[in-house]
Amino acid sequence: NQPAEVIHAYSPAPGDAGVRRTIAESLNRRFGENFTAENIFMTCGAAASLNICFKALGNPGDEFITFAPFFPEYRCWVEGLGAELKVVPPHLPDFQIDIEAFERVISPKTKAVIINTPNNPSGVVYSAETIRRLTEVLKEKSEEYGSPIYLITDEPYREIVYDEIEVPYLTRYYDNTLVCYSYSKSLSLPGERIGYVLVPDEVT
Repeated sequence: NQPAEVIHAYSPAPGDAGVRRTIAESLNRRFGENFTAENIFMTCGAAASLNICFKALGNPGDEFITFAPFFPEYRCWVEGLGAELKVVPPHLPDFQIDIEAFERVISPKTKAVIINTPNNPSGVVYSAETIRRLTEVLKEKSEEYGSPIYLITDEPYREIVYDEIEVPYLTRYYDNTLVCYSYSKSLSLPGERIGYVLVPDEVT
């Protein structure tokens, strides 16, 4: 019942407050968090949410790390900043993260680590143990280097899991986590381009 001048006006840049509040409440209910509308920024799908994070964090000469196999556009977006994408090969045959190989790649130039779980294209879900070990390294290296290393989690496939497999929610493991989400896959609405970035209060 809103007047036409409200319905057809420019929406707030972060998105409709009611939508953001509803998403925060859903995340809190499902994952035991305490997010508010202020932690949500609506975007045109996951591509936009990832680009926002990369551009907010990255500068020429920085390094981002991801894990093979990965969505190839990560490289385009990172290199478009003048940064470099470092790729860690997977641990085979289970396609979990090879933590030892990751430790060899991380450096003082590392600005962020990008993970995609459930993964496109392998379909693997990173286990809670894998996530725990990954975030322990991130905490240690952030302290050693004296600057935060961010964790960017690309999650459009979160709901597409079977056999009661649990997909760990990353904000519960690491403070400097940015969650990029899209409804394109879970609701089969790719053309609608509806997504968001979640930035918890704990993020530096």
